[in-house]
Amino acid sequence: MKLIGNLLVWICVASGLMAASSFYAWEVGADPSADDRFIIAEPAGEPVQYARLLRSINTVDGNEIAAADEELNPQTLARLRDAGVKRVIVKHVSGGHLKMLANWTGKSIFLASAVGLIAGGMLLRGAAKREVDDAQLSDAPRETPEEVCGQIRGAIADLRGSLGGMSSDHEKMHAIVRALGEVQAELVPKFAETRPILIARRGVGGFASVMDAFAAMERKINRSWSAAADGAFFESVAALEDAAAAADQLAEMLNPST
Repeated sequence: MKLIGNLLVWICVASGLMAASSFYAWEVGADPSADDRFIIAEPAGEPVQYARLLRSINTVDGNEIAAADEELNPQTLARLRDAGVKRVIVKHVSGGHLKMLANWTGKSIFLASAVGLIAGGMLLRGAAKREVDDAQLSDAPRETPEEVCGQIRGAIADLRGSLGGMSSDHEKMHAIVRALGEVQAELVPKFAETRPILIARRGVGGFASVMDAFAAMERKINRSWSAAADGAFFESVAALEDAAAAADQLAEMLNPST
C-alpha cells in the first residue's frame, strides 16, 4: 500500500501540473461555431470584449499571424485557423474567472489529480500507521520523535556546557567536531527513522512541517561541525547556538506543552 500511495501521489502531482499549465491555453476550434468562447463580456451599448493573446504568433518563416495583446475576435481566430493554429495562450482575464474555468480543457484532469492526491495521502498515512502498530507489537521498542529530539537537545546542551571548562579554542573545536559528529552519525538518522510515527500522528502535511524544522536544525549542526573542522572557531560557536535554538523550536513543534 505504501508503494501504491507513493506512486499515486507522484503521478497525480505530475498530471496536475500538466493540467494546470493548460489553464491559459484555449482551443481555437475547427470552425467558427465555438468562437463565442472567446467573448469575455458583452456590455450593453459598448463593444464586445474578447480575450487577448498573451504573446504574438508567427509562422515558421517569422511572419506574424497575430500580435501580442490582439483581440481574439472572429477575424483573428479565422486567421489562426487558416494558419493551422490549434491552441492560443490568452492573457489573464481580470474578473473573468468563470469564463477561464469554462475554457480550461484540463480541469477534469486537475480535479482527478486532486482527488488522487488525497487518496494517496490517505494510503500513505494508513501504511505509516500500520508500521507503527507493527513496531509496537514487536519485541524491540521504537523511540518516539520526542525522545530522539530530547537526546539531540541533551547532546547539544552538554557540549555547550563543556566548552566553558576548556582552555583553548583548539580544544573546544575538537570537542565540537567529536560531539556533533556523534549527533550526525547516530541521532540524526534515528530521528529520520521515526517517520512512520510522525505520519501516523500528523499526516503527510504535518510530517513535512516537522521535517522542515528538523532539516533547519540539522543544517545548523552541520555548519557548526564544518566550521570547527575548518578551524573557524567563532563561526562554529555561533552556529552551535543557532542549532540549540533550532532544536528547542523542533521540540516545541513536537510537543507544544513543553
